[in-house]
Amino acid sequence: MGNKVGGGPLTIPSGNFLFGSSSKQSNGTYTFIQGGTPINSVQVTGSTTVALPFGAMVSTGNYSCSELSYATRISHDILLVLDRSASMSFDLSGNEFSYPSDRTLYSPLQSYFTSPSPTASRWAALESAVNTFIAVLQARNLDVHVGLVTYAENYTLGNYSATEATLDVTLTSNYTSIQTAMNSYGNTPLLGDTNIAAGLALAQGELTGARARTTADRTIILLTDGVATQGNTNIAGLTSSYRTGSSIVTQVITFGGEAASGTVQTSMMSAASSGNGSFYNAATAAQLQTAFQTIADSLPAVLVK
Repeated sequence: MGNKVGGGPLTIPSGNFLFGSSSKQSNGTYTFIQGGTPINSVQVTGSTTVALPFGAMVSTGNYSCSELSYATRISHDILLVLDRSASMSFDLSGNEFSYPSDRTLYSPLQSYFTSPSPTASRWAALESAVNTFIAVLQARNLDVHVGLVTYAENYTLGNYSATEATLDVTLTSNYTSIQTAMNSYGNTPLLGDTNIAAGLALAQGELTGARARTTADRTIILLTDGVATQGNTNIAGLTSSYRTGSSIVTQVITFGGEAASGTVQTSMMSAASSGNGSFYNAATAAQLQTAFQTIADSLPAVLVK
């Protein structure tokens, strides 16, 4: 290389380029291991010797300096933790038990046990926003593995049932599987209340389990339209423990309904802060799209030090 430092040449021999693996530590710094795998990082050492203007006054007359630099491609493991409780079938008015017009042909009870509107429900808006999130990841060509967790509560009535939380898609680079799972829920009744803690626990397990990558940044994207009614309701406490114990950042999105204002919104803001993430409040489908797009756009691709 032919750059100059202090008027002198800066030469970097090929042996000064070392390749290896860098992984993020709990304090936010990265540790480089030469020859480590997977290879995602290069360490470069540059050095030069510069003649001092007052060289006659010192023994050598020269000054030698060197600088160490790293470039690391950042990987991301992300778990979408999404609310599939009964309220996600409601319309976008923000009112409880207010269904889209293509679902109000039925009685309230019939509407409850009917799949969400494919165009005007909160779930439909969420599907569209997740599609936007995936499109941004693909356009940016990031190294991202995504998994999907959904949560509601354990619920059974006759032939209808729901599970409090499910790991619907394990960490994968095949984003189509995320979209397929979302679409499947859109074709079935969404039932039950809201056990956010159960969803977070599954996500934490996946982000620290066998499929997680040691070199990847860990992120949870938590979405809810309501208040935690089941399980551990101290969501800020959970996100804090995940941050300190597992280096997981939690981004939080509230979408209409009860979560959009008051003490519920305040508690979810606290959950984002405790998880070292950002908080987004989406009152409309467009704002929900923007929240997911902003998160995807904010993911760093390369770290240079």
